[in-house]
Amino acid sequence: MEHQLLLSSFRQYINLTAEEEQEVLQYITPRNFKRGEFINVEGEVNRYTNFIVSGSSRVYYIDNDGQEHVVQLGISGWWVGDFPSFIMQTPATMYTEALEKTSILAFNFDKLQLVYDRIPKIERFFRLLIQKAYAAFHKRTLQSLSMDAEQRYLAFAAAYPEMDQQVSAKYIASYLGMSPEFLSTIKKRIVVKQREKRKNIK
Repeated sequence: MEHQLLLSSFRQYINLTAEEEQEVLQYITPRNFKRGEFINVEGEVNRYTNFIVSGSSRVYYIDNDGQEHVVQLGISGWWVGDFPSFIMQTPATMYTEALEKTSILAFNFDKLQLVYDRIPKIERFFRLLIQKAYAAFHKRTLQSLSMDAEQRYLAFAAAYPEMDQQVSAKYIASYLGMSPEFLSTIKKRIVVKQREKRKNIK
């Protein structure tokens, strides 16, 4: 079941033969983390990709004032981690933390280079994955510049309803660039608007 979820991720972008799928799985490293454990830490080279099979995680950095800023959230079916560190094999600038018991399927950096040589379609998969991630980051940047806080939350909830339900509000608030208290206020305001809308319909 775990491997099928990973293979489904591949199939979104590339077509592997049954033989190629089985070969790729031979290079996979299962990784398991308890709540609060770090998947990668700032200052150390990130040696693994991280595909979440179950659980959830956050990727964040700490600014000079000691404030945490969430830059990515991940649940089942998502790839997470300090991608620049992994790609460049340079010290990470961010932390990746398991928010609950989390199971991951990963490629070690060196093994992934072997997979690229043996099955070039996998290199294409990661290229397309990174392009999609860049496009999503670009969209998020524009939203932060053009939308108010309520609009940003509504866009997030519409795009990632499962994540909105599974991940703690304080991490979602950090991801959206607001305080947990303000996000709570926004949610209450949305509920009131929905009630008023239903009354008007009746």
